[in-house]
Amino acid sequence: MSCYYPLIGLPRGIASSLRYSSRTLNQQLRPGHDHDHHHLDLALYRPLEDCWELIERQPIPAIGDVELRSETYDLSPGELLVAVPLVRDSPLLQAPVDLPPPASKRIDRAPVAERCSLSFRWRGVESSYQGEYPLRMAELASGTLLGFSPLLMSDACVQTNVLALVTISRRIDPTLHLLEGFEAHSLRSIGKWELRCNACTVIEIDPQLAATGELFFRCATSLGIPICLSLSRDDLPASLSVEHTHPPTELFWEQDRLVGSRAIKGRWLGALLR
Repeated sequence: MSCYYPLIGLPRGIASSLRYSSRTLNQQLRPGHDHDHHHLDLALYRPLEDCWELIERQPIPAIGDVELRSETYDLSPGELLVAVPLVRDSPLLQAPVDLPPPASKRIDRAPVAERCSLSFRWRGVESSYQGEYPLRMAELASGTLLGFSPLLMSDACVQTNVLALVTISRRIDPTLHLLEGFEAHSLRSIGKWELRCNACTVIEIDPQLAATGELFFRCATSLGIPICLSLSRDDLPASLSVEHTHPPTELFWEQDRLVGSRAIKGRWLGALLR
């Protein structure tokens, strides 16, 4: 499963970075096998009004990683860049209409985790997880989003929660989508926001609101990956928690995924809010 890797701009002085390595666990030396045959570059693109702009391209070393930091590109909250692994020295357009398809880390038939390390830094502390944006999601013209919020913190030590919703499409799409948030038990609306493709929709959620009950976020026309960040109060030692939520299909075993996902989406995407 080939993937794209987002670099996002966030508020409150939060810096983001991504670290990509071409190494995989199944790259074992064995007679007659060149385990470095898939030399890769990492290209970085910025979305414009009608095309993508190639910002830079650098080789991924045989030993070591490539790290990209949001501070280097002066990203404002909500801005997004996309890192794309590519075959070494393959020809590229400076302003393509579509993002080039990402190269895979696979060297044989064995599956590998097409991931990189996504990190976030704030007040001297850092938190990270292994993440990616799958190519198959970026190729869909439409879809649905249903996000649950058990990771949003209501603890008294928390100053604010930041929900960063990342949406990537291979083709530039100016369509605006509607993102809704609501409290699950009462179906009370907590807000509506514009959702854009190839951007990071940033929503700050007060801990007191997170304490009122389970919060849902939904969009009936677009996909996305929600990332939840929780920041400690300024008068306490710095603490940063970062997690991401999974789509409804991940709540079920393989044979039950589609049936279970349809049942959840059928209930919550169509719920009438107050």
